[in-house]
Amino acid sequence: MSYPNAGRISTNGYTVYADLRWPVQTGIGNVMTACLQRAPQNARVETLGAAGRIGSPFSPMRISAALARKDREGVFWSPGFVPPAWGRRPSVVTVHDLTHLHFYSKLHRAYYDLLFRNMYRRCSAIICCSDYTRRELLAWSGIDPTRVHLVWHGVEPVFARNDETLGIDYPYVLYPGNRRGYKNLDRLLTAYAQSVLPRQGVCLLLTGSPDANLEALAQKLGVGSLVRFSGYVADEQMPKLYRGALFVAFISLYEGFGLPIVEAMASRVPVLTSNLSAMPEVAGKAALIVDPLSVSEIQKGMDRLAESSTFRQELIEAGIERATLFSWDQAAAAHWRLVEDVCQAA
Repeated sequence: MSYPNAGRISTNGYTVYADLRWPVQTGIGNVMTACLQRAPQNARVETLGAAGRIGSPFSPMRISAALARKDREGVFWSPGFVPPAWGRRPSVVTVHDLTHLHFYSKLHRAYYDLLFRNMYRRCSAIICCSDYTRRELLAWSGIDPTRVHLVWHGVEPVFARNDETLGIDYPYVLYPGNRRGYKNLDRLLTAYAQSVLPRQGVCLLLTGSPDANLEALAQKLGVGSLVRFSGYVADEQMPKLYRGALFVAFISLYEGFGLPIVEAMASRVPVLTSNLSAMPEVAGKAALIVDPLSVSEIQKGMDRLAESSTFRQELIEAGIERATLFSWDQAAAAHWRLVEDVCQAA
């Protein structure tokens, strides 16, 4: 993926009112941090200072109220999906996915259909992190396609540079991610229990704190002692956690991008992932892709990765090449180019 004009920075200064309430150790937080670290010198980035939680249903209104208090011209930018509710100030918003339409309550869906759709239509530009998300957004919203831009996420160079592990004293397959229902962890655990991995003494390691429901399922499946939880892992330690894995298992039912896929590839670790939503687009031919609704297919994929060192090496080599397509330097430059273009056009 190449981004025309990604490296072009003008000499004209401009003001960016940025909504920076996103938690750092999240997917959106990663995008926010990567873009801020690479902000051009002519961009004066000012924290918007909107009140309340970013996830509040009143957040768009609070963004608009905060923007109304700004006395300088400038553009609103959010690395996340929450747009202003009203106002004439130009705005650029990144839409990572449309999970609220699929995996949340009917109230969430109604809120998106009745309010967010119109708010997105008023945005000057929208950035989508995959072609899948862009096509889904266009079909749902009816926005002019010329205002919806594809910019793939990047992967931090430290993943490729790192050669260290955390020194975990057992072999493991890694699941890096949160525990939302669409992450498909019940099928992941079931497939793991049926695979050759437990018999080989290879654990399934999930990031984060222990989860009572997953622990109970693991006990029921007879692999309670082999399903482990990493606890808190600082950002700077994540490359080491990836590097020590036999492979990464990321068989979600829905992703707007799937950053763990490219982080694993950059870490020289094979990937097992899903054939749904944006994951095949991101993985290309550099991962083993399975039907995440089929426990049998997931299990067979795990067995193949567990038993064939030759196949693992083939995926590692393909993944190294694939990961070079995902650059935060290029992605951040494309973000800022769009923000500046919107500001100059206002």
